[in-house]
Amino acid sequence: MDASQFSQINTTISVKERELITPEQFEKLLQAPDPESLVLLLQTSSYHLSAADLEDLNLIERQLTSGLAREYAWAFVESPDRDIVSLFALRYVYHNIKVFFKARATKQELKHLLIPIGSESLEALEHLISTFSSDNFPEFMVDELAMIWAEYEDYKDIRVLEIGTDLAYFKHLKHLANQIELESEVFSQAISLMIDFYNVITVQRALSQEKPQSFMMQLLSDEGSLPAKDFIELVQTGDLISWFNQINPDSFNTAFASFEEKMRQGSISAVDLEYLYDLVQFQLLDPAKYTAEGPLVLARYLLCREFEVKNLRLLLSAISNQLPLELVKERMRPIYGQ
Repeated sequence: MDASQFSQINTTISVKERELITPEQFEKLLQAPDPESLVLLLQTSSYHLSAADLEDLNLIERQLTSGLAREYAWAFVESPDRDIVSLFALRYVYHNIKVFFKARATKQELKHLLIPIGSESLEALEHLISTFSSDNFPEFMVDELAMIWAEYEDYKDIRVLEIGTDLAYFKHLKHLANQIELESEVFSQAISLMIDFYNVITVQRALSQEKPQSFMMQLLSDEGSLPAKDFIELVQTGDLISWFNQINPDSFNTAFASFEEKMRQGSISAVDLEYLYDLVQFQLLDPAKYTAEGPLVLARYLLCREFEVKNLRLLLSAISNQLPLELVKERMRPIYGQ
């Protein structure tokens, strides 16, 4: 595969990017005086929310998810390399696996929790969890999920399914890192960042809840840049800055300065780390705006779509709950065109 195979989809993306909400449009959304004005502003976007939708957070979530699902469905059909799309979609697949696992274990109807995003249909995924056999999914994935279920049957503990599925997701990400050919160094770095930040955030949360080290070790992935136990030590000793200096894709970027200072002070929170992770991923992929070839254009576009949904969710839930909009501005992810 060569970069020229992405020419057609990248041309389409250059048109689809015009549908993304700009910083100026987000500012207007923030300043909208009433729900009716908000609805009018959103009519020009990919998310056609009504005034009734804005009164119900569940309806908001459904509409935002539907919009995102349409983008992924398009990308899976059009991308010359579906693994690029899976890099972003895989977390939804493993969310759905967790739902199907819990439904099978508890005999409950949980389909309302499913998210229709993934390389294969929800029906194919349900068949996989029911039979642990599939022509649609890779063999390593089938085997891993079968082992998780076997362990659950030994212990009858739902946490086995939750933790096992999370760790299987990171193993699958590492498989993707080995399969992607073009710009493989960038995508390997993106995957490593996903796993590392998950570990750091998990430890940060566990320590704030005064959980023991044994509890943390069950949750952490060994697929990151360091062994799981090293992440615990870094957070416990307040030395996250040494880790961040090693994984930072742009050490000269001043956008990270406030987070780096919090690391040095030992005051960085899990919420700070979640925001920093998104910022780092954006800085890693944003240079794709200077090229019209190769897979990074698609990766950047999908990341911007993800951020757009996060920002709308944040904004609309704040309005619904009558929260200060200044808090929204502080936590908004990078916007396309900034």
